[in-house]
Amino acid sequence: MSCSQAEHSELPEFQVDINQDILFPLSEITEEITIIEPELTNESLIKYDYGGIDIKRMIRTENNIIVAMGGLSSSNTVLLFNKDGKFARSIGSRGQGPGEYNLISNVAIDYKNNRLFILSYGPNKIICYHLDGKFLKESRLNHVSSGSDYDININNDELLLACFFSVDGQNTKKIVYRMNDNLQITDSIICWENHFKSGKAINSHCFPDYIVKNGTSIYVYPKEIYGKWNAPTVKVLRDTLYRLEDNQLIPELKLKFRNDGFDRYGDKIINLHNLYRSSRYIFAYYAYNPNNRERNTEQEKVYQFCYDTKTGKGYNMPDGYKDDIHGIEERVIIRPLNTDSEYFYYWYTHMNPNDREEPNPTLYIGKLKK
Repeated sequence: MSCSQAEHSELPEFQVDINQDILFPLSEITEEITIIEPELTNESLIKYDYGGIDIKRMIRTENNIIVAMGGLSSSNTVLLFNKDGKFARSIGSRGQGPGEYNLISNVAIDYKNNRLFILSYGPNKIICYHLDGKFLKESRLNHVSSGSDYDININNDELLLACFFSVDGQNTKKIVYRMNDNLQITDSIICWENHFKSGKAINSHCFPDYIVKNGTSIYVYPKEIYGKWNAPTVKVLRDTLYRLEDNQLIPELKLKFRNDGFDRYGDKIINLHNLYRSSRYIFAYYAYNPNNRERNTEQEKVYQFCYDTKTGKGYNMPDGYKDDIHGIEERVIIRPLNTDSEYFYYWYTHMNPNDREEPNPTLYIGKLKK
């Protein structure tokens, strides 16, 4: 695959005002929301923190809900519930042997063949299971760097893997691999490349939503990483969403931050984690990292951004959206269904005064307006 060439001026640009603080209600963009209460048993505990970062992916099929948890602080397990939330089984188990995973980076679903792919690191491999829990096959990824910040998805019966590759800690690449049904790499593309003059790359913890489907199109956001105190030279358009089409990554749109997200010292203070779109809306999740060289006492802050292409209005929200539909007081962080970005989901734990233990978080799946 190869990158198509596009001039900066040809791309639609959408301004983001970081100083804007809107209590934006979900009812403005949501057609309907489905609520699922995952059953809590000794085997089906869903570990949830702020924003659900331990939850690598939620996948919905016609009859099931799949929740994958991963990372150093998580239980690293894949749980399968039926569509009403009743626990059915866990898929696979943790270990170093065949058919076992160690630390889960992400998962992908093959709807046509009822198969689940789990991307694991330490060691790096992709494992394939049937949804009934049967182990089918696996493939080692010895040439792919370890990391939790990876994404996988299925497109036209091919598995797409987006990952970072670091040669020496200073020169880092974002690569998208295409893999066949035997889990062998058939093609690859370097979709961006960083060169640091000094220091090491910093990759903030975030949601790995980099390959997202919308209808017949699949979009790739090559999340940038950067080095504090010394901004890198990046061989790609910054903060840009790409469409994968005919083996090319075609620039689709760009978010525009003031001074491209840099401060006066040349340090990157805006870290755009995710950028994706539905047919009507453009969504982003980003962090503001204040510069302590100016003795700034502010802490890192996360934002969600939504642009409505129908009305031409953009909304910037510190800490997320207001769920005015269900009356949730705290703001919620929404994520796309990576198999269909016309839907989004979020989690929220409801505690009652008489609860002796914390219940599983409630899952909310929303359908966007068109």
